[in-house]
Amino acid sequence: MKWLIWLLSVIGIELTGFISSFFAGDIQSVYQELQKPPLSPAGSVFGIMWTILYAMIGTALFLLITSKAKGKQTAIVLFIMQQVLNFSWSIIFFGGSQYWLASVVIVALILLIGVCIKVFYRIHPLASYLFVPYLLWCLFAAYLCIGIAILN
Repeated sequence: MKWLIWLLSVIGIELTGFISSFFAGDIQSVYQELQKPPLSPAGSVFGIMWTILYAMIGTALFLLITSKAKGKQTAIVLFIMQQVLNFSWSIIFFGGSQYWLASVVIVALILLIGVCIKVFYRIHPLASYLFVPYLLWCLFAAYLCIGIAILN
Protein backbone atom coordinates (compact mmCIF):
# COMPACT_ATOMS: atom_id res chain seq x y z
CA MET A 1 0.00 0.00 0.00
CA LYS A 2 2.84 2.42 0.77
CA TRP A 3 4.20 2.01 -2.75
CA LEU A 4 0.85 3.26 -4.09
CA ILE A 5 1.05 6.37 -1.88
CA TRP A 6 4.60 6.94 -3.15
CA LEU A 7 3.52 6.47 -6.77
CA LEU A 8 0.58 8.86 -6.40
CA SER A 9 2.81 11.43 -4.67
CA VAL A 10 5.37 11.35 -7.48
CA ILE A 11 2.76 11.33 -10.25
CA GLY A 12 0.90 14.18 -8.55
CA ILE A 13 4.00 16.37 -8.38
CA GLU A 14 5.04 15.48 -11.94
CA LEU A 15 1.50 16.38 -13.03
CA THR A 16 1.68 19.80 -11.36
CA GLY A 17 4.84 20.48 -13.35
CA PHE A 18 3.16 19.37 -16.57
CA ILE A 19 0.07 21.51 -15.90
CA SER A 20 2.22 24.53 -15.06
CA SER A 21 4.15 24.14 -18.31
CA PHE A 22 0.86 23.82 -20.20
CA PHE A 23 -0.34 27.17 -18.80
CA ALA A 24 3.09 28.72 -19.43
CA GLY A 25 2.71 28.27 -23.19
CA ASP A 26 5.48 27.51 -25.66
CA ILE A 27 8.38 27.44 -23.22
CA GLN A 28 10.95 26.24 -25.78
CA SER A 29 10.21 29.06 -28.23
CA VAL A 30 10.25 31.74 -25.54
CA TYR A 31 13.53 30.42 -24.10
CA GLN A 32 15.15 30.34 -27.57
CA GLU A 33 14.29 34.00 -28.19
CA LEU A 34 15.66 35.34 -24.91
CA GLN A 35 19.00 37.02 -24.37
CA LYS A 36 20.60 34.72 -21.79
CA PRO A 37 23.43 35.12 -19.30
CA PRO A 38 26.60 33.01 -19.45
CA LEU A 39 26.26 29.34 -18.41
CA SER A 40 22.70 29.12 -19.72
CA PRO A 41 22.01 25.49 -20.63
CA ALA A 42 20.23 24.26 -23.74
CA GLY A 43 16.45 24.31 -23.38
CA SER A 44 16.29 20.52 -23.47
CA VAL A 45 18.15 20.31 -20.13
CA PHE A 46 15.25 21.83 -18.20
CA GLY A 47 12.72 19.10 -18.95
CA ILE A 48 15.16 16.39 -17.89
CA MET A 49 16.17 18.20 -14.71
CA TRP A 50 12.62 19.02 -13.66
CA THR A 51 11.44 15.46 -14.26
CA ILE A 52 14.17 14.19 -11.93
CA LEU A 53 13.60 16.94 -9.36
CA TYR A 54 9.83 16.44 -9.36
CA ALA A 55 10.35 12.73 -8.67
CA MET A 56 12.55 13.67 -5.71
CA ILE A 57 10.04 16.29 -4.52
CA GLY A 58 7.21 13.76 -4.81
CA THR A 59 9.24 11.24 -2.83
CA ALA A 60 9.80 13.85 -0.12
CA LEU A 61 6.04 14.43 -0.02
CA PHE A 62 5.49 10.68 0.38
CA LEU A 63 7.93 10.60 3.30
CA LEU A 64 6.09 13.48 4.96
CA ILE A 65 2.64 12.00 4.38
CA THR A 66 3.59 8.60 5.76
CA SER A 67 5.55 9.93 8.73
CA LYS A 68 4.13 9.60 12.22
CA ALA A 69 6.31 12.44 13.50
CA LYS A 70 4.97 15.41 15.41
CA GLY A 71 4.84 18.57 13.30
CA LYS A 72 4.02 16.73 10.10
CA GLN A 73 1.06 19.05 9.34
CA THR A 74 3.29 22.13 9.38
CA ALA A 75 5.73 20.42 7.03
CA ILE A 76 2.94 19.54 4.62
CA VAL A 77 1.61 23.12 4.65
CA LEU A 78 5.11 24.39 3.87
CA PHE A 79 5.38 21.80 1.12
CA ILE A 80 2.13 23.02 -0.43
CA MET A 81 3.25 26.65 -0.20
CA GLN A 82 6.51 25.98 -2.03
CA GLN A 83 4.65 23.92 -4.62
CA VAL A 84 2.30 26.85 -5.32
CA LEU A 85 5.29 29.14 -5.91
CA ASN A 86 6.96 26.48 -8.06
CA PHE A 87 3.75 26.05 -10.09
CA SER A 88 3.31 29.78 -10.64
CA TRP A 89 6.90 30.58 -11.63
CA SER A 90 6.79 29.14 -15.17
CA ILE A 91 3.46 30.79 -15.84
CA ILE A 92 4.77 34.19 -14.71
CA PHE A 93 8.13 33.84 -16.48
CA PHE A 94 7.25 32.12 -19.75
CA GLY A 95 3.52 32.76 -20.01
CA GLY A 96 3.55 36.35 -18.80
CA SER A 97 7.11 37.43 -19.70
CA GLN A 98 7.24 39.09 -16.29
CA TYR A 99 10.94 38.42 -15.65
CA TRP A 100 11.37 40.69 -12.64
CA LEU A 101 8.24 39.37 -10.94
CA ALA A 102 9.45 35.84 -11.69
CA SER A 103 12.77 36.81 -10.04
CA VAL A 104 10.93 37.83 -6.88
CA VAL A 105 8.93 34.58 -6.95
CA ILE A 106 12.02 32.42 -7.34
CA VAL A 107 13.83 34.18 -4.49
CA ALA A 108 10.77 33.62 -2.29
CA LEU A 109 10.72 29.98 -3.46
CA ILE A 110 14.40 29.55 -2.54
CA LEU A 111 13.77 30.95 0.94
CA LEU A 112 10.78 28.66 1.38
CA ILE A 113 12.75 25.63 0.17
CA GLY A 114 15.37 26.47 2.80
CA VAL A 115 12.68 26.55 5.49
CA CYS A 116 11.29 23.27 4.17
CA ILE A 117 14.72 21.62 4.38
CA LYS A 118 15.04 22.67 8.02
CA VAL A 119 11.50 21.63 9.01
CA PHE A 120 11.51 18.41 6.98
CA TYR A 121 14.71 17.29 8.71
CA ARG A 122 12.82 17.03 12.00
CA ILE A 123 10.06 14.97 10.36
CA HIS A 124 12.14 12.73 8.08
CA PRO A 125 15.80 13.55 7.29
CA LEU A 126 15.63 11.92 3.85
CA ALA A 127 12.79 14.28 2.86
CA SER A 128 15.11 17.12 3.76
CA TYR A 129 18.01 15.69 1.76
CA LEU A 130 15.76 15.19 -1.27
CA PHE A 131 15.13 18.94 -1.31
CA VAL A 132 18.84 19.89 -1.47
CA PRO A 133 19.24 19.30 -5.25
CA TYR A 134 15.98 21.22 -5.74
CA LEU A 135 17.44 24.14 -3.75
CA LEU A 136 20.66 24.06 -5.77
CA TRP A 137 18.77 23.96 -9.08
CA CYS A 138 16.54 26.85 -8.00
CA LEU A 139 19.61 28.89 -7.01
CA PHE A 140 20.96 28.34 -10.54
CA ALA A 141 17.51 29.14 -11.98
CA ALA A 142 17.45 32.37 -9.96
CA TYR A 143 20.78 33.37 -11.50
CA LEU A 144 19.34 32.67 -14.96
CA CYS A 145 16.07 34.43 -14.18
CA ILE A 146 17.71 37.59 -12.87
CA GLY A 147 20.21 37.53 -15.75
CA ILE A 148 17.37 37.27 -18.24
CA ALA A 149 15.46 40.06 -16.49
CA ILE A 150 18.51 42.31 -16.81
CA LEU A 151 19.22 41.39 -20.44
CA ASN A 152 15.64 41.52 -21.68
